[in-house]
Amino acid sequence: MKMKLGTQITIFFVIILIFSLGSMTFLSYHQMRIILTDELEEKLMNIAVYASEDYMVIDCLDGYENFTNEELNEHIEEIRSETNVDFITVFGMDRLRLTHPVKEKIGKEFEGGDEGRALTEPSRYISSAVGSLGKSLRAFSPVYKDGVQVGAVCVGSTLVEINKETFAKTEQFVPFILIGLVLGICCAYILTTNIKYEILGMEPREITLLLKQNDAILENVKEGIITLDEKGNLIQFNKEAAKILGLTRKDMNRNINMFINLEDANRLMNDENNIEDFEVKIRPGVTVLCKYNVLKDDKNHIIGQVINFRDLTDVKRIAEELTGIQKMAWSLRAQNHEFMNKLHTISGLIQLEEYDEAIKYISKTSSRGNDVTSTITGRIKNINIAAILLAKYYKAEELRIKLEIDKSSFLNKVPEHLNDDDLSSVIGNLIENSLDAVSVDGTGKILFKMSEDDDKVIIDIKDNGPGVPENIKEKIYERNFSTKSGQRGFGLYIVKNIIENANGEITLSTDKGTSWHIEIPIEDGDEND
Repeated sequence: MKMKLGTQITIFFVIILIFSLGSMTFLSYHQMRIILTDELEEKLMNIAVYASEDYMVIDCLDGYENFTNEELNEHIEEIRSETNVDFITVFGMDRLRLTHPVKEKIGKEFEGGDEGRALTEPSRYISSAVGSLGKSLRAFSPVYKDGVQVGAVCVGSTLVEINKETFAKTEQFVPFILIGLVLGICCAYILTTNIKYEILGMEPREITLLLKQNDAILENVKEGIITLDEKGNLIQFNKEAAKILGLTRKDMNRNINMFINLEDANRLMNDENNIEDFEVKIRPGVTVLCKYNVLKDDKNHIIGQVINFRDLTDVKRIAEELTGIQKMAWSLRAQNHEFMNKLHTISGLIQLEEYDEAIKYISKTSSRGNDVTSTITGRIKNINIAAILLAKYYKAEELRIKLEIDKSSFLNKVPEHLNDDDLSSVIGNLIENSLDAVSVDGTGKILFKMSEDDDKVIIDIKDNGPGVPENIKEKIYERNFSTKSGQRGFGLYIVKNIIENANGEITLSTDKGTSWHIEIPIEDGDEND
């Protein structure tokens, strides 16, 4: 069974802490020993030089009997006691001791084997050797009488004493080491707790599994998904997003506006609400349906965005099928309603025995229906545009609104920067706005005209509604703005975007109702230039 992440972090942290503190303690002990040894060597040499110049030492080594060896030993022991060293040994050229802390060793030959340089060279030096008191650090200094060497002095301290002093100095650090170890363990616990909190209490294998699951989901969804940081730079994308936008790994950390024009990105970073689906044109012929989701941290600060989008190719194909069914339903519904009204009228005329009037009414109704159908289907060459016009016509009929389609209307070619759906969306949204604006008491009237003039398509739509108030004219193209309740406020925004993306213009006038004048170039003027 694997250890939990918190246990692993704590153990590794403690091991590193022990190693670090142990290394520091060892190095401190080693450095302290070097410093103390250097100080001791200097001290021993100073004492040895001092003793080698002592008058009593010189007198006894020179053979004078002014002082006995016992007096010399007592004198040297006083110096040893005052200087706190382990031994001070005075010996002659014959290596025989004149002084020693252990009186029984006086008169015996000096031990250690490192005294030769003091008698033969002679010189002052520091040596380490095993003597009668054990291994010790010694300082040698020759003794002279009138320029002639008469012996030497050896001052030393055993290494046991050096070790004791080093340990005594090092023990001062022990409380701080223990405090550091305890604090380290506490910090390890706090760090572990914080890490567990940040990763939602999950173990590494759980995080790995979750990441693999998320990758599998992201790579298999049919929508493109990209993640942006707070500056709008790309930090993640899935396979479908790469396919639609043409992204590669080299595009990481680059601003998303280099690949897709997200005009609302900066505003959305400060928006409290997510944005519903809307269309964004990436490049000519490619439009995606986007939805923004703002990312926030646990402190409710905005840290980025997730944008999911879908190529509208499949969506529009399905929409076309649904729209066709809806158009057919509207047409059949309106035709049925209108047909029943006309049958009732004809029935009434027959019952009144107004046969001539009935024949005239039938002829007039038939001619009127044929005129509208022939105008739409005969002069509007695009089947989608013809279908939307026919559907809106019959819807207007049902609502008791008069929709007049100018008989001179004509469309032969859809502009290059538009597809059938874009143009249908423009016409459908504007007529729908007029249907909402005019009265349904039989006085409502809408005029529609479409034509081609040289190198552009011209669309005019006019109604006799109340018009657009002056105070909201500048707002009607904004997303989510509407004077009506419900999921509204997208129609005119979409219309304006479609027209501007096609390098066209839309003009609004409010003289005795609302008039829309639209001009869209048929061909791309930039390419012709």
